[in-house]
Amino acid sequence: MKIRILVDFEAFWTSLSEDIRAAKQYAFVETFSFEGDRVGKMLADLLGASQAHDRRVLVDSFAKIVLSDRFLYAPANLVNADLRQEAKETKQLHKSLQNAGVEIKHGNPFGLSPRRCLTRNHKKLIVIDDRVAYIGGMNFSEHNAAWHDMMLRIEDDDVAAFLRDDFLASWEGKSRALSKSFAGIDLHTLDGRSNASVFGKVLQLIDDAQTSIFVESPYITFPFYDHLREARQRGVSVTIVTPRRNNWSYFADYARWESTRCGIDLRLSDQGMSHLKAMLVDERHLIVGSSNFDLLSYRIYQEILAIITVPEVVADFREKVMSVDLRNSQCAEDQEREHATWSRLRVKLLNKGLTLLLD
Repeated sequence: MKIRILVDFEAFWTSLSEDIRAAKQYAFVETFSFEGDRVGKMLADLLGASQAHDRRVLVDSFAKIVLSDRFLYAPANLVNADLRQEAKETKQLHKSLQNAGVEIKHGNPFGLSPRRCLTRNHKKLIVIDDRVAYIGGMNFSEHNAAWHDMMLRIEDDDVAAFLRDDFLASWEGKSRALSKSFAGIDLHTLDGRSNASVFGKVLQLIDDAQTSIFVESPYITFPFYDHLREARQRGVSVTIVTPRRNNWSYFADYARWESTRCGIDLRLSDQGMSHLKAMLVDERHLIVGSSNFDLLSYRIYQEILAIITVPEVVADFREKVMSVDLRNSQCAEDQEREHATWSRLRVKLLNKGLTLLLD
């Protein structure tokens, strides 16, 4: 098995382009957003030119109502000419894919119940020819591609077959909760209903930590902070890296508040928006995938999660991600932490509201 960590869009795109050009049997792409901008068109052109017999793109229905992080039907956006044009170009892009023989489908249609509205397929997955798979956090839109992020390229026939079957189930509207162990990597597909059982393994790793926990994510919330707080209280070094300029600013402020009350070493990244999500426990267990370590992932989103114990991959993560991002971040200043009260309340109310809706 070969596992490569690909940091930021250029490295990911270079690798993905080579693999899709070499595809013969199939190329399957599963993404949370796929927009009719430069990056979306790059993927469409790549798939359209592919010689693979079976080419498919599965996009969550969230992408029908949100473009470039903006809700299409908000009053101000109804008269936003640029946004309306992007929506038009996105529809045209999807039609051009179909004309090129690429199937495209929107999964998880919205419904009337709160759960039906909130249940989203948050996976980012590409599988090619039962040979290679990509998992991580990157979407296919121009603003997402500009963010700091990470994907894993896994070259292994058995891993690719496992994730291919998950893609095909999602394509048919069936969410799966399955776990399978491979050499040095445990893969978990989360169905949005029984996520807590898999995340229980992650929380147990936090609870069993002896020396250190490193977390990087833009949107950490309950219940992960509770366990990180307890780990810090028993003497474990806990470091969190989150973007200073978050696309949802109150999450960064909430992180300031949480770190203040429990002594977590909070680092604010100055690399612009970071969408990268990963956790390293005791320098041995690397947890990566599509989850932001938040309540939505814990309770209702369909996700892919990997727990990796391959020493070479852990070392690669430390070199390419952890060391670099720590250098490019600064400790949150005390005066910054003091202004987080309103953001803390917003996140608490959000968590409480979601819990009431879903229970």
